[in-house]
Order: sequence, then structure tokens, then C-alpha cells
Amino acid sequence: MGFLDELLGKKEEEPQRPGLPFNIKTSLRPVRLTAKKESCLEVDVTVKNVGKDAAMTSLSLELPKALGFENLGITKIKEIRIGSLPPQKERVVGFSVCSNYKTPAGTYSVLLTVNQHYRDYKHIVNYAKRTVEIRVI
Repeated sequence: MGFLDELLGKKEEEPQRPGLPFNIKTSLRPVRLTAKKESCLEVDVTVKNVGKDAAMTSLSLELPKALGFENLGITKIKEIRIGSLPPQKERVVGFSVCSNYKTPAGTYSVLLTVNQHYRDYKHIVNYAKRTVEIRVI
């Protein structure tokens, strides 16, 4: 249906969850990591504001113990502040996730949190959590 919607044009997008003013899509480039070896992939997060007003938005990604944002695997949580996202606009944010020589093979769950803020980044109005599965072979 997504292909037909792009061809025919969709009138107005609905949010994925009531009360949340944006839609969230994720993709991985490449599709998997290599076990017992240093390798990295990009987790691309696309956030589209489907609300009628601009929304101050931030994203955070929380990794399990075996993965990291760099080859050493020290940092486990990373937050990116997008700022004000205008209505009907989208923004793509990339997170680099790496494995190292200690990472065993398996499927790991990564927690993605998208926050809608009020005034500043200390006040959260609404949020959405999603898990992203990363395969290590």
C-alpha cells in the first residue's frame, strides 16, 4: 500500500499513536554487524511532524552492554536534540552503532525514544518508545 500511496498521493497523514504529533521510521545501513570483530552500522531515524504546530523534538538511543556508539563500547546512551520541527516536515537523524571483538553473535534490542518538549528540553509533553532489533552474526 505504501507504493500506491506515493503514486496516488495521500491527503493527510495520521499520527501512528493518538496524541503524538509525529511519525517515526527506522532503517539500518548495512543490515547487520559482524561478531567478534570491529564493525559499525548506521541506525537512521526519520521523524515527520504530522501535527498542525511546530514541535520541539529530541531523540535518544539506548544500547545493550555488548554494543556501543564507538568501537570501545563505552558510551551506551546518546541523545540528539533536533529543535523545532515545522509542521509536515521530516528530519533524518543517524546514530552510529558499533560492535567490537567482545561482541557475541545474536539479536540485540536497542531502545529508541522520541520526545516532544514544551519550552525547553527539561519539560517533556509526550514521548514514544520503539525497539529496534540489530543482528550480529
